[in-house]
Amino acid sequence: MAFVTKIALYLCLVFFFFGQLFRLNILNISFPLFSLAILLLAFFNLLSQKNILKKLNHPVSYFIIFSLLTLIINWFKFSFNLNSLFYWLRLVSLLSFFIFPLKTDQKINRFFQLVLWASLIFGFIQYLFWPDFTVFSALNWDPHLYRLVGSFFDPTFIGLIFLLFILKIYFHYSSNHLLIFLPYLGLALTYSRSSLLALFIVFSFISLKTKKLLLFLSTSLLIILTIFLLPRMPGEGTKLERTSSIKAKIENYKEGIKLFSTSPLIGLGYNNLPIIRRVNSSSHASSGYDGSLLTIAITTGIIGLFLFSKIFISSLYASSLYWQSLLLAVFIHSLFANSLLYPWILFYLAFEFKYRK
Repeated sequence: MAFVTKIALYLCLVFFFFGQLFRLNILNISFPLFSLAILLLAFFNLLSQKNILKKLNHPVSYFIIFSLLTLIINWFKFSFNLNSLFYWLRLVSLLSFFIFPLKTDQKINRFFQLVLWASLIFGFIQYLFWPDFTVFSALNWDPHLYRLVGSFFDPTFIGLIFLLFILKIYFHYSSNHLLIFLPYLGLALTYSRSSLLALFIVFSFISLKTKKLLLFLSTSLLIILTIFLLPRMPGEGTKLERTSSIKAKIENYKEGIKLFSTSPLIGLGYNNLPIIRRVNSSSHASSGYDGSLLTIAITTGIIGLFLFSKIFISSLYASSLYWQSLLLAVFIHSLFANSLLYPWILFYLAFEFKYRK
């Protein structure tokens, strides 16, 4: 069973690179192959475990049970929805890796590094040779122009992936810190302000914890130079001073808080949002709000938010600076995007969970 689990893990890593490039549509549910690989990996990883019952006293278990109950309760209110069940299964599969950590070896770790470098190189190729992504608006993707989106079709999320890659290089390859400039260049070309802000805050945190003032000063200088030197190409997205997206996020939060107030205790069911919002269900932004904790609060209520938050808070006890930095980066970023619930980000955290101590 361990061999099958390892094969499933390799499949996940391969499909991690392909991002949104290959999608399936089954029973009117559209999803990337990565999602299917996650379900398979979680299934085989669970079968390969021993003494399962002893490990179930975990915040993840409580969240899984409660979120399932809220989903079933809301099915009576909104009718059964296969799409929301799939979303729930995918989230549960990803969270299960925090109860039963993935077993990796040196070869798998090197392969993941290769996947991250390949994602970065593909992003550069896309930016140089296919900077106009507006044609994909016909497929319900945001029409990005002159921004690096890579195989994930989204500059904000791939920007966070590059930030997590930067942290990986910084903590694990101390003799090759200059390599950081390559994923940083990729991050900068996404023009993702939430990624730049998260980078500034997390390296300020590292500087404070390690008492390295030079790290704070160099990070600040690098970001300032980036703001002034980034090319201002045609399109609103390359203007870092743009205010339209800020206004849109404020309206998004207002809508989310209003929806949360309709069922604050147990929420509306994970993830019934495309039905409840009555927006284009084929839109790739219809299943969440611009804040992961807001999305969790709306779908599972205050109780679900508490249980979900406890999953990550509990892992901070006696944790390494690297793990703290990863969680801080994702948390800051998730205040502006639904990044904590983004499958690739959750998988990244699950893969690096072995470094929490």
